[in-house]
Amino acid sequence: MGETNLPQVAAEIPVIPVGGLPSVELCLRAPEGARALVAEALSRRSHPLLPLATGLIDRLSHSWLARQANPYLEEIRQVAAAIGRPGAFFLNTVYEWACSTSVAADPAGGGARMIRVLDWGLSGIGRHVVVARHETSHGPFYSATWPGYAGVLTGMAPSRFSAAINQAPRVPALGHRVLDEVVTRLRVLRSRGTLPATHLLRRAFEKARDFAAALDILSDERVDIAMPAIFAVAGTEPDQCCVVEALGSRRRLHRAASAGWACGVANQWLSPDLEGRPRNQSVTTGAPTTPEANNAARAQMIGALQQGGFAGAADLREPVLNSHTVMVVVANARRGEMTVEALDPPAGSILPRVVARGEIRHDGPSSRALSAEGC
Repeated sequence: MGETNLPQVAAEIPVIPVGGLPSVELCLRAPEGARALVAEALSRRSHPLLPLATGLIDRLSHSWLARQANPYLEEIRQVAAAIGRPGAFFLNTVYEWACSTSVAADPAGGGARMIRVLDWGLSGIGRHVVVARHETSHGPFYSATWPGYAGVLTGMAPSRFSAAINQAPRVPALGHRVLDEVVTRLRVLRSRGTLPATHLLRRAFEKARDFAAALDILSDERVDIAMPAIFAVAGTEPDQCCVVEALGSRRRLHRAASAGWACGVANQWLSPDLEGRPRNQSVTTGAPTTPEANNAARAQMIGALQQGGFAGAADLREPVLNSHTVMVVVANARRGEMTVEALDPPAGSILPRVVARGEIRHDGPSSRALSAEGC
């Protein structure tokens, strides 16, 4: 990418120990940052009508969480009170991000590696990335996240597993993208007894003692997830790599056949029998392609990155790197290592640049997370 991906500002991603406390703790430690995050993410730069609709969408999101008896609703209510403006409930239920993720045996030896690129079309959120260290009865886990976000999108639990969520294909209802999206959201609002995929992944990090237990939680067909999702999970052994596809209460598992297995996923199913159409709302500097071609290219490229050393965002190429890319993570649970890079686009630029970086080196119960020098 030449100099496209060089940072303009060197910064460190803060690593915040929250113990067993809820997600509101991140807000209480940095309330101004949390307010700035909500203000930027829900500004006109994300969507021209978003500031006008935020209040209504926030109330609908709160009502939906209450109807589901969501286990993290009280946390999100505390976040909303700490922020003091509409947006907390909406940001904890919005499902508009895309991703490219791969899991494979680490070529450097020692366990399995997860490479994860998170794309999210909300403006200015890259600079607000933090790493939260949570404590559980099975040991800590680290979540690359934002203040006030109750779910887990990307995480690493030392000596247990690493995992991330990709948004799955949109399930067509009428065949037209806009109408399909409207119908899908109306169905979600009317649903009962469903759980956001990010909350299911948090449950796995909180409750699972190891890779196998995490797969049991994520593949449990008694759990109906609100929106389709793709989970990528890497354990502590080279062959502990799996992709879990979730559509409602249906699950499909794609396990590593051997230690040489590598799988890259974008926002398209691996299983041919699951319905849905690929997503792609991002922009690159190249010619536009179909969502099918975009997803195929990202899945192939993110999988190919597992063949050797990975230097983070500097090694990414379009379309894996695109206008919506806000975070790049590489994690190895066996070594207790996780590197997180936050990205934001400079003014007038399509592609984002790395604006902050952090590293986790977890050596045992007495160790602490270390932020790396600014990149």
